[in-house]
Amino acid sequence: MSDTMTERPLTIPLLRLIPVESRAAVRTLFRTWHAALATDQRFSSLRKAAAEEVAEAAEAVRDGFEWRVTLRPAGLPAGLDFKIRLHDKSASYTPLDRNNQAAFGRDPTTGDTYVLRQWYDTKRIGSRPLNAEILASYDAPQTAELVHAPSQPNAGRGRLYLVVAKLTDDPAAIAQQTFDALAGFHRVAAIARENFI
Repeated sequence: MSDTMTERPLTIPLLRLIPVESRAAVRTLFRTWHAALATDQRFSSLRKAAAEEVAEAAEAVRDGFEWRVTLRPAGLPAGLDFKIRLHDKSASYTPLDRNNQAAFGRDPTTGDTYVLRQWYDTKRIGSRPLNAEILASYDAPQTAELVHAPSQPNAGRGRLYLVVAKLTDDPAAIAQQTFDALAGFHRVAAIARENFI
C-alpha cells in the first residue's frame, strides 16, 4: 500500500496510567524532574534554585499541597505552566486535584512514572477538551489518560494528558523529552486555536 493510501488512525493510542497521589511521592518526582531539567542549558532559568528549595517552597497551600513551575525553554516561542495539587483530605488520603494542569502518572504494568500535562487549556487551546479523535487528527505526541477506582470522585474525568517525560530515564533524556513535548503541545495548540476560532 502506498503512503498516499494510508490514513491517520481514528483515535490516538492512550497510555493508561494511575495518578500518583502521595505527597511524599509527588515531592520526590517533582525534585527528580526539576533536577533533570536543571542540567539542560535550554532550561537555564531552573538552574537558579536547587530542586529541594523549589519543592519545599511551594508545597504547603490551603487544604492541600501544591507544586508548580513555568517552563520557558530557549528555542520555543512560549512557556507552559505546570501545577500539581493534592487535596489534603486525611493523613492517608491526598487525591489529585484534576482541575489543575499537571500530574504524575504511573504505568501499572511496568512501574514507569511520567510527568503529564493536560491538553485541556483554556488559555492556549480553548474551552473545548481535546479528545482522542481530535488529537489523532492533529498528529499529537504521546497521550495518556488517568484511571482511578470508580468509587473515587474525579472532577477531570475524560481529560487527556500530554506525556511530557518518563522519569525513570536519565536526566538528559528527561530534559529532551520535556523539550520535545512542549514543542508538540504548542504545535497542537496552534492547530486547535485555528480550528476553534
